[in-house]
Amino acid sequence: MKALIVDDSITGRMLLREVLLGAHAGYEVSLAESGADALAKITANRPDIILLDVMMPGMDGFEVCRILKADKKTEIIPVLFITAMESVQGMIQGFQAGAADYITKPFLAEEVWARVAAHLRIKIAEEERQQIGNLEAIKNMVVTYNHNMNQPLMAAITYLELLLAKTEEGDNRHPTILKAKGEMGKIAAILKKIQELEKLKVVDYVGDVKMFDL
Repeated sequence: MKALIVDDSITGRMLLREVLLGAHAGYEVSLAESGADALAKITANRPDIILLDVMMPGMDGFEVCRILKADKKTEIIPVLFITAMESVQGMIQGFQAGAADYITKPFLAEEVWARVAAHLRIKIAEEERQQIGNLEAIKNMVVTYNHNMNQPLMAAITYLELLLAKTEEGDNRHPTILKAKGEMGKIAAILKKIQELEKLKVVDYVGDVKMFDL
């Protein structure tokens, strides 16, 4: 999991970095020294979680968080504010900006580990929920496509079969009849491919966890 620490204080950045690495959870930790620096690094290498200082010169943590939550590509990333501010109004402002949680300075390493791990679990669950929603949309699209294509092709085959059935034995090799047979063969081949979509299992896209079949 990738974590980004954003703090204008080098001491603050390095302290949090050591805390996260001390969790022995395999975190890949990157650092940013300002709001603008953070946004650039998030664009280049999107993290799984962000530990964001509130009080920074220029662009503060609230503004960075609002920008992230306004972007579909980054809105799901949990933002944990790191702050010495304890006012209720300040915390409300942070949550209104889209923060997932607060870690108040001074903090214990165990608290940071627990909060980061908890919000990463929430993020993973949300990503899985969105994936299931996307797969449901794909399933519905395939079913609709199958139905919309299947019906007219079946009707065309039926029509051609009736037409050929009415043809006298002596006319079977007439160019028009031969062409009709060829077209019917093409339509039948297309129909067969479409019907094979029914064998598509959405589970193939999500590993070994069986959710639903078409």
